[in-house]
Amino acid sequence: MGSRLLLLVALALTLGYIGWRLSTRASLQLTNPLALPVRVQINADPMVVVAPGGALDRRLARGTTVVTWEAERARTRGGVPVGEPVRGTRLIEGPSGRVAHVITPSRGDTALFAPLITNETGVPLFVRVNAGTAAAEECACRVPAGARRASIGYYRLFRNSSVEVRDSSGRRALFPDIGREVRGRSGTVGLRFAAADLR
Repeated sequence: MGSRLLLLVALALTLGYIGWRLSTRASLQLTNPLALPVRVQINADPMVVVAPGGALDRRLARGTTVVTWEAERARTRGGVPVGEPVRGTRLIEGPSGRVAHVITPSRGDTALFAPLITNETGVPLFVRVNAGTAAAEECACRVPAGARRASIGYYRLFRNSSVEVRDSSGRRALFPDIGREVRGRSGTVGLRFAAADLR
């Protein structure tokens, strides 16, 4: 009887220890404030897509955890990716408790921003980001008339960053020096173009 009782006590202690170990495992809370979905991989686990404004909560194994992520680039109607790749990696050594990670609009040390175009001009618009600088980039996209906060991807951010649009007849409109208007967490800036802006 005594040996049976000792066996039950040992089993209860073992189960309690296992339960304690599982309940005290570290967890990752990853937040995606970007304007694009993000593909996230934790170690060799299957890739998970986190929607814009969404979050991912995952338990972490003991030891070293590698978290890699990459935003799904905006694409033209023909499927051509536009803007710069937005990606990153985080190495978490011996995690404990809740580890928070907010994805940032950057690639390495390069800050990026995402113009969200509202087109009230009545005509389709072609877009050039950072016009007039060495980092000028012609977007392969066309923003249709009536578009609301259309995402054209992420681009390199400078204090004097600008967004220029033109229509098929060559008329143009420009938002200059918008670097300070970019929202920090998401890297987005809303730009509304009206018919009267085209010259």
